[in-house]
Amino acid sequence: MISTHLFELTALVVDAHGTARPVAPALRRAAQFDLQDGYAVQADVWKLRGRRTAGYKIGLTSPPAQKAFETTEPIVGTLADPDLVRSPATIAAGAFPLFAEAEIAFLIGADFPPAAAPFSEADVLARIENAHASIELCRSRYGWEDVSLAELVADNSNAALLAIGEPLRDWRSADLTCAPVTLRRKGHDDIRGSTAAVLGDPRRAITWLANWLAQRGESLTAGQVVASGSCTGVTPLGEIEELVADFGLLGQARVTIGPDETNRAGASAWTSA
Repeated sequence: MISTHLFELTALVVDAHGTARPVAPALRRAAQFDLQDGYAVQADVWKLRGRRTAGYKIGLTSPPAQKAFETTEPIVGTLADPDLVRSPATIAAGAFPLFAEAEIAFLIGADFPPAAAPFSEADVLARIENAHASIELCRSRYGWEDVSLAELVADNSNAALLAIGEPLRDWRSADLTCAPVTLRRKGHDDIRGSTAAVLGDPRRAITWLANWLAQRGESLTAGQVVASGSCTGVTPLGEIEELVADFGLLGQARVTIGPDETNRAGASAWTSA
């Protein structure tokens, strides 16, 4: 049974999605809750919003990110069809502040039945159809910054949008343990990172997720997309931005962000075709 506190938090997060108003700091509940509770709230919010799972995002894949939230493993959020757009994409800034991360997104080509777990990295690679350059755009629905790990997970691990770009060239044979990645912002210094920030190799992050889901009786399925984790850290954005996630010779993804009242271009829905 979900506690009264968690029921109230679920209602507040659902309301924030519906009204585009953040959960007010005055409504922050003093009661403590743990990571398991955070995932329970995340799941209940998902159900109440009537969302279909089209993929996942993995967060906190680097040692500094995990240290900041006092954890030793990544976290997971869920993505719906409207959250997946094709690069180059033009989107509205929206009501909640945006943050950008350059990531490798993996297109799942075959189901991962929980009964077949545990999955090795070779098992996982055999079930992946493709890898793409991508830009994840994250949002917090809270009106405070010192978010706890459980609160972060309850807010779907800050999942918002994933702009999926070019298929990465020769990604199966590429050395993704240390491939350089650059997030370019027009008018700002480049943010430089590496695929090493994603559990040492983004393919390792997908293996972790496949086994994490199997332990919960859930699974990755063909056609889903997984954002494997940030190669460049978390970059706060303004209302007007031009972003490029540059994976060098491997590929790129692009996003333009504009104010709501001036953005008319929209974003093309992602399809794997």
